[in-house]
Order: sequence, then C-alpha cells, then structure tokens
Amino acid sequence: MSEAEHKLLEEYARRNSKTIKEVLREAIRETITGNVNHHDPIFSGSPASRGTGKKDFGSVDHDKLLYGERT
Repeated sequence: MSEAEHKLLEEYARRNSKTIKEVLREAIRETITGNVNHHDPIFSGSPASRGTGKKDFGSVDHDKLLYGERT
C-alpha cells in the first residue's frame, strides 16, 4: 500500500469513526461475500499521488533485508 493510499484509508476510518483494522476487516468481508459498494470512494477513488518515487523491493528481498546476505 502506498503512503497516499494509507492516508486515504486513515481519513476514511476517521470520517466513519472506525479504526483502520475495522475498515479493513469490513472491506475483506464485503469483498469475499460480493457485497462491495463500487461507488464507495475507498474502492473507487484513485490515490492522491502516483507514488513516492521510492522503490520498494521488500516483498522480493525480505529475507536479505531481515537476515542479511547469505553466502
């Protein structure tokens, strides 16, 4: 999740008096059961920015980042 998407999620949770965990749980449940409101801005809105310019390879290099280079 980009920083911009996280900020949008925080704002959405705050506006709806919920925690981010609650919003995410509801979104997962709604998606799994097929009850997604596609007009809800959390699902239809685009991020405020395209990205931060930083490259994040954490999902690819997580072992190296956590445990160091293995030889």
